Amino acid sequence: MGWISNNAGLKVTSLVLATCAWFFVKGITSDSRPINGVPLEIKVKPGLTVLATSTATVNVTVRGTREDVRRSRGRFVRGGGFDPDQPFGINHHALSPSSVRHPPRVQVTEVDPAE
Repeated sequence: MGWISNNAGLKVTSLVLATCAWFFVKGITSDSRPINGVPLEIKVKPGLTVLATSTATVNVTVRGTREDVRRSRGRFVRGGGFDPDQPFGINHHALSPSSVRHPPRVQVTEVDPAE
């Protein structure tokens, strides 16, 4: 048990510094911001057309480092694309974070509206 009490002050200092470093890195890499007005893309099968949509844009919330999130604000090309399962009538499609194309170093955490 002597190894626990040897250099106790140094061990406590190391633990405090490691905890501070962890909070600092977590703060830098966990920036989350909304990006409004991302264009919605609807892909349909050849020969079909979309007459109306409930929205032309979506709002997405992204997470990443502050710099990556700041850079990504203008790089969202499309808010999502999907192929309707039913060719005729009114179709509803759920929009998830995985349906949003985004820059590689950011993560989409939320899409609004979700349908």
